[in-house]
Amino acid sequence: MATILKTDILNANPYLGNYGIAGPLGPLVPASLAEHGDVTNKIPPLPFATQKQIARSEYSKLRGQKMIEVFHLSTYQGRSKSKDSTNGCTVISPLVAVNHLNADGSGISDFKIEQIIDDIAPSILSRVRNKLGLAPYALIIPSDVHDFLVDEKILKQEMFVGVCGGNVLDSEHVNEFLNLLENGHDSSPSDAVEEKKDMSRKVAAALFFHEHVVSILKVVLADGTTWYDLVDSLPNRKSLNGEELIGATRTRCKDRQSLEALLLWYACEKFSTVDAKYIDDNEWNDNMCDFDPRVFQGFVWKE
Repeated sequence: MATILKTDILNANPYLGNYGIAGPLGPLVPASLAEHGDVTNKIPPLPFATQKQIARSEYSKLRGQKMIEVFHLSTYQGRSKSKDSTNGCTVISPLVAVNHLNADGSGISDFKIEQIIDDIAPSILSRVRNKLGLAPYALIIPSDVHDFLVDEKILKQEMFVGVCGGNVLDSEHVNEFLNLLENGHDSSPSDAVEEKKDMSRKVAAALFFHEHVVSILKVVLADGTTWYDLVDSLPNRKSLNGEELIGATRTRCKDRQSLEALLLWYACEKFSTVDAKYIDDNEWNDNMCDFDPRVFQGFVWKE
């Protein structure tokens, strides 16, 4: 993730004064504590436009360093009309996750992801909507899909690691999710051997954000190196030799820090102008998260 310097904050908000905290008068001096109580100084959040600029810069740098690489697939959700997967990300993403965990070697192939989008997901999508009494193209709550997949023995309950969420622009919230994804457990194991064993296992997640779900796959190579792939079933355009191609994407991050930077960039690119205004006008409040565009939820499983 991009390092936010003091100069960035001061440039974004000239009213912070020389201290960069607690307003133009600087932090409260100890003598004032008797009157004001124990005060914790907190740096105000950057304006969203500044956060987005930093996220774009870091993403561009990591792309240039090939720490983040984007690969296009040959299909995308909704491409096939005979087997329609439109608005099927809540089914596609956990299916990609479980097939990654069950795959031989380091993980799921591009061909299998394409097969899930075009051939496997549409029939399951139809069955889930029928069971829930939903219209053909209706969006589905992720937890309802997961319950269905467990009932159908596609997902196994014992593979479930946990679920967490919060503010996608808050690194503490995001890192709770990344800890689950990296470690494959929600607490630190006491036994060092078991910890090493867990770290070598494939882990996968379905990440729900801004009415869309993507898969994040922990890929463990033979030499122990860990990569993270973000699989997005939505169509993405790219030009190749003068020809415009459309396909889902598999974005590879060569380490955890690159994944964190990717997620921040991904989130910032999703926010609308209305979202940006809401973010600048409202601090995060857990009690209002259902109405906050920053809210995300991650469901994690392991092999």
